[in-house]
Amino acid sequence: MYAFHELCNETGYSFCYLLGVLKKVPKESDLRPDFFTDEFEWLLNVEEQSDTVRQTQKRCPLIKRYILPSAPLTMAPAWTPFPIAFSVLPRCVQHKRLEGEFHNSAFAIWHPELASVGENNLMDDTGKVLASFNRRITASDIEFENIHARHFFWLLQMTVERAKKMRRHVVLAGTPGFSYANSVKHDEPPHSRIRLLESGYLYPSRVPHVGPASTTNQ
Repeated sequence: MYAFHELCNETGYSFCYLLGVLKKVPKESDLRPDFFTDEFEWLLNVEEQSDTVRQTQKRCPLIKRYILPSAPLTMAPAWTPFPIAFSVLPRCVQHKRLEGEFHNSAFAIWHPELASVGENNLMDDTGKVLASFNRRITASDIEFENIHARHFFWLLQMTVERAKKMRRHVVLAGTPGFSYANSVKHDEPPHSRIRLLESGYLYPSRVPHVGPASTTNQ
């Protein structure tokens, strides 16, 4: 659901998404993709140009009121994280996409619970079963199509754990556009990465951390 070809008919485009914990549910009339994605350009500027933690957290209404981000606006080339998110998060609360001719933004909200991949037993030295529990899906259970899928799942695991502790939902919103190549070429400088981490971000870059030789074939 919401694969790249469903949201954009231009294969050369990048996709920009925001993953985080939904601190506060918008009113029902605002639960539209553009409620989240219309602030993306302003959020990008805030993340790149703010001087302090307070400015990073307070200057964008979307972040101040509604979302605790796991990472800055994240870029991927002609790929969206929605299909993998729907495959590993079984309890979706709400989702929607805009219906446009070329570029369509989308959002989805889930309960913070990764899919179960079967029952495991905890046994003592004699083989006696002490307890049984459902094992949640991990990276070893998934055949990732690219480094962006692996990176997203890594972020998602942390987001789910944070959402559980906060007793809130996981939210993902995205839209075609912005530049993946530019994000690779101009990554956040060290002082900005520190500021983003101090602002509550779990990861401080718009792209997966890969070596120069890996960025050309993704």
